[in-house]
Amino acid sequence: MGHALEASPLAVWERAKEKVWREQIIGSLDQSVVFSMKEMGTSPIEVYKLYLKKPDSKIRYLWSWNKKKQQKAAVLALYIKRQNPKVDAITAWREAMAFLYYSEKYKTPLSLTVAVANTESHFNPKAKSGFGAMGVMQVAWHVHYNLLMANGIKSESELYDPEKGIAAGTLLLSRYLKHYKSTKSALQRYYGGSVGKYWAKVSRYKNKVENFASDVEL
Repeated sequence: MGHALEASPLAVWERAKEKVWREQIIGSLDQSVVFSMKEMGTSPIEVYKLYLKKPDSKIRYLWSWNKKKQQKAAVLALYIKRQNPKVDAITAWREAMAFLYYSEKYKTPLSLTVAVANTESHFNPKAKSGFGAMGVMQVAWHVHYNLLMANGIKSESELYDPEKGIAAGTLLLSRYLKHYKSTKSALQRYYGGSVGKYWAKVSRYKNKVENFASDVEL
């Protein structure tokens, strides 16, 4: 009976539809994306399932981005995972997409933005400092809540969301870069203390991500 059901026209049709669905999801992606996901222990299907669960995620842009931007996302996701193996693959992809999206939206240098996050939290979206700074880019809600709420981040807990945490930090960084016209001064304001060691650390991570992504310009 079971074999008969498996061979029924409806079952065959359903399997054919699923095959086409999977081929479409994978076929529209650059091979660098497929390779990166495989290296990280996930797949385009699993990432697409995330999009179905979280349709507002920046993951949704992956299938419409051109080859160059897809390659950047692939490199960034792999870099994040290698810098912090405790970050799961899906979160690493969400962060990579958010870095690309918000760096472009707020006009911040991509490698600098990634380097700040690497310095602040090593890409851990659940990180929290003794000062109360939270998320991937360690943003303090009690200091910046007016600006954050005006830009779509409605509660303190949202800073723990990997994409919204990156949105918040990139927004602040862009404001400081624009105001001070100096990367070092902007980083001093972002850090909120003596910039010497912080500048050196951010610079080191900036060089690191640029070297890792040497085949694609960040």
